[in-house]
Amino acid sequence: MKKITQYLVRNLISDYRDIGDVTVRSHYGALEAWVSIGVNILLFLLKGLLGVMIGSVAVIADAFHTLSDTGTSIIILIGFKIAKKPGDQEHPFGHGRAEHISALIVSIALIVTGIEVAKSAAERIIHPTIQSVEISWLIIGVLMVTVVIKEIIARFARELGIMIRSKTLEADFWHHRSDALSTVLVVASLIGGRWGLSYFDGLAGVLVALVIIYSGYKIARDAINPLLGERPSEELLGEIKLAAKTVAGVEGVHDVIVHHYGQLNMVSLHIEVLDDRPILALHDISEKVEAAVEKKLHCNAVVHIDPFNRNHQRYKEIRAVIGRMTGGDRRITSFHDLRILNEGSQVVALFDITLSEGLSMESANAITEQLSRHISGELPDVKVVIKAEPGFAYSR
Repeated sequence: MKKITQYLVRNLISDYRDIGDVTVRSHYGALEAWVSIGVNILLFLLKGLLGVMIGSVAVIADAFHTLSDTGTSIIILIGFKIAKKPGDQEHPFGHGRAEHISALIVSIALIVTGIEVAKSAAERIIHPTIQSVEISWLIIGVLMVTVVIKEIIARFARELGIMIRSKTLEADFWHHRSDALSTVLVVASLIGGRWGLSYFDGLAGVLVALVIIYSGYKIARDAINPLLGERPSEELLGEIKLAAKTVAGVEGVHDVIVHHYGQLNMVSLHIEVLDDRPILALHDISEKVEAAVEKKLHCNAVVHIDPFNRNHQRYKEIRAVIGRMTGGDRRITSFHDLRILNEGSQVVALFDITLSEGLSMESANAITEQLSRHISGELPDVKVVIKAEPGFAYSR
């Protein structure tokens, strides 16, 4: 299947390698949507006809589940079309999040469909048909063929989604996969019907409904996360830091913040540099880091410079004390950006700490105050200024 997908992509999508381009991405989405629409209409007609012929609520419900895939494919098609629109005065970052919105609509449609199927199935359980469902093995075989077809379409959607890293197409994969699983349950109900288990049809309908509702929930969860602002992956954070450290003069990277707007990524980061360089040289380093990160990740990057004076006569002593204090506190994962200043006769140590996830602002304030007291107790002549990083800035 993978080779077939690659063949279709190479022959039907121009510039198919440029997956960062929103127009190219929309072509991937259109390819998946139109193939899904065509196949689903044919399967709906086939399943619907079989369901009416044998009087099975599970088969008819499964047919409409397949038809719902057609509607959601249309939504995905529209979502990709909107997503490729450039930024305007009202939406300066573009319309890339329309992909996620379309996936959310798909999930809502799935959940509503699942609830309706559950109602019909429950009615069949409460009021089962008197006669058992009579069905030939030929029809069961035909339904199993539709399972294979839906699984092929599901994998087609997933492979396209992997190619362009699209959660929307991955959502459609789950939509198709749930349809294939529901048909398997329907076949099981029909086999039960051959043995005179009249309630089995309704029971299978309930199971189908649960599969549909769960699929809708999973898609909704995956769609809402990027809309709310999800945590960047460890892989992405690693790539950002690796790209920044390719520039000579960068001693450390922290406070990485990432905003996703579809395919437009906004990245900000702090870099640690020695303070023994002229200001123009430090500015040049920051611009080189921006260029390196943008080239590596196809994003817009903004770099903040944090100079530190490693050659200060008390740098090693103070750093060792801070390292011992923070290393013994499980709530603190790291410290960085240590700067030591002389303000008259007063020595001032300023640094940032990274806290474990899930701590509140009140906890962060308490930790910084406690740590400051402990360090001052060991270094009474040093004024300590500590800043706890916000939860959306990553240093690990």
